[in-house]
Amino acid sequence: MADQVALRKSAQTEILEKFRANSRVDLIRIAGPRDCSTAQTIQGVYSKKEIPELPMHGCSRAEGCICAYKPVLNDIYP
Repeated sequence: MADQVALRKSAQTEILEKFRANSRVDLIRIAGPRDCSTAQTIQGVYSKKEIPELPMHGCSRAEGCICAYKPVLNDIYP
């Protein structure tokens, strides 16, 4: 289980850094499952600097945190 958490953290960190570096991404949204009370407390739209780290510690899902970063774009065409 600890290996899975480390793998998820690494993947989420990589995604977050790509969104932060992308000038077309204005904000970042956290999306999570409805059956997770922890996800319900952190879901929302954040600035690139103030977004919480994923996976969330204390996730209420038995399988672990599956929350994800989603970009909010300022320009959808190249």
